[in-house]
Amino acid sequence: MIFLEIIRKAEISDADLVASLILETGRSFLPLLFGPYVKLILGRLVKTPGTVFSFDSAYVLEIDEGKVVGIIVMFDGKTIRKRALKTAFALFQLMGFEFFKRLPLFRLVWQRNKIRNNEFYVSHVAVDKNYRGMGYGRKLMLFAEEVAKQRNFKKICLDVENTNIQAVELYKRLGYVGTRVNRINIKNVRFVFIRMEKVLAS
Repeated sequence: MIFLEIIRKAEISDADLVASLILETGRSFLPLLFGPYVKLILGRLVKTPGTVFSFDSAYVLEIDEGKVVGIIVMFDGKTIRKRALKTAFALFQLMGFEFFKRLPLFRLVWQRNKIRNNEFYVSHVAVDKNYRGMGYGRKLMLFAEEVAKQRNFKKICLDVENTNIQAVELYKRLGYVGTRVNRINIKNVRFVFIRMEKVLAS
């Protein structure tokens, strides 16, 4: 079966779907980070312009008549710094004083996840589980590389959990190289993330 495919900028009407797919990228990690209302919090963050999860930094892969099967969220190092404060403020509005209880965790993740100004960063890429193995993840990553090149970036990077073997292998096939390992402990659960980078050809 041949699907007609487009990758387009996400709209606010895509927000719930974008949030669900972001949650798929961290099914164990994100609930521990944000707490029991993770889906609600992610949904609100995606709908809030200027946060690090916002629809305005996301693109969706659409097939046939409007069926969204994948998403990618990406930005440059300067942008992520600008968005950090907006994200923190939005989280405080959503979580109240629970935000301050979790602030050390948010800081830890932020410190371990440093992005340089000259780097283009893919924060989330996900494909609907019913459409995996069809090359959509690869198409989204190649699209991100083209966007990075158009914006004159020489390097693109991402972080991936070491347990996500399929994703790690995909990135290796696309020419990404592991450069460092970040370990984060949340409530006695250890997560290991691999920073993978690719130098972009001119």
